[in-house]
Formats: sequence, structure tokens, C-alpha cells
Amino acid sequence: MRFKILMLLSAGILCCSSSFTDEENRYDDKPPYRSFILENYTEESARNYFDQAAIDNWEGIWLMTENGERVAIERFKDVRFSEIFTHRIVKLESSVRSEIPVGTVLGYLSLGVNSNTCFIWLYKHKLTGAILYKPQRFSARLTPDLNGILFSGNKSKSLEDLFDPRSGFVKLYPKTFSEDSENREILYL
Repeated sequence: MRFKILMLLSAGILCCSSSFTDEENRYDDKPPYRSFILENYTEESARNYFDQAAIDNWEGIWLMTENGERVAIERFKDVRFSEIFTHRIVKLESSVRSEIPVGTVLGYLSLGVNSNTCFIWLYKHKLTGAILYKPQRFSARLTPDLNGILFSGNKSKSLEDLFDPRSGFVKLYPKTFSEDSENREILYL
């Protein structure tokens, strides 16, 4: 009798542990706890994609204003992710954090209230080496000229944080020219 109870308990533990593993591979309301690295990802491949695809206002090469890091924001589809995650933020270049390789996913964008707002999930902590973990969510919006991302209502930076939520992004490529753009031609009457 004891043996049967031990076997049933063991089987139950195995079933529970396998269901935990399955849940870890599906990201419904939060991105993965640890960052991914995309193999062979380069700025040239990102530019190729932006030149050939029908991109939206969030996509492009951006400069993180706090630390001068260049990142690509691009749409992605992955069956492990819920449809709320629409874009990923991938490292291209940084003179500050050279230990984090090019192609490291630094964060994700998820749906906001309208097309010019979103939630940005950024990995704010780093273990030794290139492992980023513990993403945090921030409210963000595009500037009226579509060439900047501003963060609003976010906490101040802690010393161990990789990213300051009070700073923003500036679009480097491709530049967007909208009706609200400051780069529009001036007409004299």
C-alpha cells in the first residue's frame, strides 16, 4: 500500500513539473525571464529588412538617449509568444556595454491603448557576462513627428538598472516625415 502511494505521489510530482516546463515556454502576459541572443544578427540585416518590408512607425534603428546604444525595433512572430507582443528590441551597437553581444534581445513591445502608445518591456538587470534578466514594463508613446519614443509615468533609475526609464529613444533609420514633423518645408506667403 505504501509503495502504491509513493508511486502515485511521484507520478503527480512528475506531471506537475512537466506542466511547469510547458508554461515556461509560453509567454502570455510577460516576456521570458531571460533574454535571447539572435545568431548572425547585424545592423546590415536589420537595414535590409527595413528597406524591403512595409514597416510601421515603431520599426527602425533607434538610439537609446541615455547610453548611446543603437538598437533595432522590429516586428516578430513566435508561436511561444502571445499576440500582445508585437515587436522586439535587438542590440546593434554599444560602446558602453560591449560584453553584451550584438543580436541580444533587450526587450519587447506589447500592445498599447492606440497605435502611437505601447508598453515596452526592457531587461533591466544583468548577471555576469551577457545574461540579461527580469524584464520590467514601461509606458511609452511615439512623439508627434514619429522620430522619438518617450516614456511616461515611470519610476526613477536604481543603481543596478541597465536602463533609465526617464530617458527615451531617437529614431536614426529610416527617418519618418509626417505632417507634425519639424523637418517639413517652410512655405512663405
